[in-house]
Amino acid sequence: MRTNYASDSQLEMTRLRQQLAEMRKRVNRVINLMKRLSDLDQNRAVNLFKIKGALRQIMQDAEGLDGLAERLKDLRGWLAVYQEELEGVQQELQNRFGTELEKELRRRGLSLAGRYPELKSGLFTIELDFDKWQAILWYGPKQERLMQCALSPSEVAKAIDNLRRRLGSQLSEKEFLQRLQSAYQRALISTGGKEGDRVPIIKVLSELAYLLQEPRFYQDPRREHYKGYSRADFSYDLFRVRHSETSGLFHRKLRLVVATRALTRRRQDFLWVPDDETGKGTVYSHLQFEEVTS
Repeated sequence: MRTNYASDSQLEMTRLRQQLAEMRKRVNRVINLMKRLSDLDQNRAVNLFKIKGALRQIMQDAEGLDGLAERLKDLRGWLAVYQEELEGVQQELQNRFGTELEKELRRRGLSLAGRYPELKSGLFTIELDFDKWQAILWYGPKQERLMQCALSPSEVAKAIDNLRRRLGSQLSEKEFLQRLQSAYQRALISTGGKEGDRVPIIKVLSELAYLLQEPRFYQDPRREHYKGYSRADFSYDLFRVRHSETSGLFHRKLRLVVATRALTRRRQDFLWVPDDETGKGTVYSHLQFEEVTS
């Protein structure tokens, strides 16, 4: 990859900088002389000689500014050339980014798909912003914004790997289902439902987040003692257990209810859950545990 893109452009930049710097000196002198002239003008009769001297100096410096319009024209021309060169650099970097990111992800056992400006790696979407030179990482097809990082292949790959490892409650499937059933029971009570009824999935999330706290939070429920449990965490945990053998724990089967169109307008009414590791998924509005009949 070239590093010296435009020696001619750099020489032109140096020349323009020197010319503009000289004009800046003249402008500053004119400004200072005009300030002095303003003071002297308070008594023209007494200061007439000094006023005329200051005026001559202003006129001399003003003549040196005649080329300012031409210099500004040169500046605009240089800016256009320089911008074109930068766009070439950016295009070259963009072309390399996808290839290098795929290598970095492959080293971590991850894949890459999609095309600019949105790439996909498993359950994650990588939104590329080449103007700000940053990447925004999403869970699912831009369902839950997780973080942003520098647009570096190694940084993006590392971030995705870390997110993948930290996602969810980190509980075993059996233990998670036990907590989930308890959260479901609490949601039933708060909504006035009976066993087996559907309850809003986000209501279950809030109850589950409370049940997943460590003892120190219950003893002293301060912000610093709270253990975060996000929509993305809940979605991933549901993905893990919904098709597992343990999903029929205690003779009750976990069931997710697909959201109707009316319930997909507000985030508080639905949750996206993956169908597979490729990032395909479905939005659900309610959750229930149905009794398993043999």
